[in-house]
Amino acid sequence: MSKKNVIFRAMQFKSKFYQCLQQKQTFLCIGIDPDPLKLPAGFTADSDGVYGFVREVIAATSAYTPAYKFNLAFFEQWGSKGWQILERLLAAVPPNILLIGDAKRGDIGNSARFYAKALFEALPFDAATISPYLGSESIQPFIDDESHGAFVLCVTSNPSGREIQDFGGNPPLYLKVAEIVQQMNRLNNLGLVIGATKPEQLVNVRQMYPELPFLIPGVGAQGGEIETAVKVCRQCGTGLINVSRAILFPASGRFPENIARQAAHYQKQFSRIDS
Repeated sequence: MSKKNVIFRAMQFKSKFYQCLQQKQTFLCIGIDPDPLKLPAGFTADSDGVYGFVREVIAATSAYTPAYKFNLAFFEQWGSKGWQILERLLAAVPPNILLIGDAKRGDIGNSARFYAKALFEALPFDAATISPYLGSESIQPFIDDESHGAFVLCVTSNPSGREIQDFGGNPPLYLKVAEIVQQMNRLNNLGLVIGATKPEQLVNVRQMYPELPFLIPGVGAQGGEIETAVKVCRQCGTGLINVSRAILFPASGRFPENIARQAAHYQKQFSRIDS
């Protein structure tokens, strides 16, 4: 890792987050979900093909995004080789781009501590996605160091998430999650995952917690509301709107120009400044 990259990774998470957004002037986060069965022509449907594909994606899109969200499932499927290519790909990301490990970890405190070490020490992620089902002790190890942060699952973009997240009547369970995150955010390195496919909840939680940063999935292939997602990010000046498949696998065009074009489109659409 270069000296410049080391300095950036050691910064306070809040400062890193702000710097990345300020530099690119967009809330875009590109999700790295490299399904081997969807790779364009010229890439084999194996770990080598995934590595080559993602390497070109990074080269084609790094000028447009302040953050990448790597979904670990697409690398863990390859076992130890998947971990190795993930390490190489993370090292290829330019400095001053936030690295989010979409791992959805959540375990008792002692186990969570080692999950955090894996993502933040063995791998150079700046933040991780966390499941809150085991309570605050499953979150705390990821935010003890102010140079790292976490986004806690609150309202997810998938339809069946409501089976649990809306449970409990008034208030529903997802609002209790948001309340706990707000209370734990003493180092300003915590945020919420709230899907753009649930615009009513997205607006509701923003009104209740106007300063918490959101990581917003569900835009693109899942059909989430772009206008609402951008609005709630602009209200606090921070946040990330994730796009994965709509950028990685465009319906037409020549690779990798089509991916760069999609990234530029969403960068502008998710602009931090209302034009």
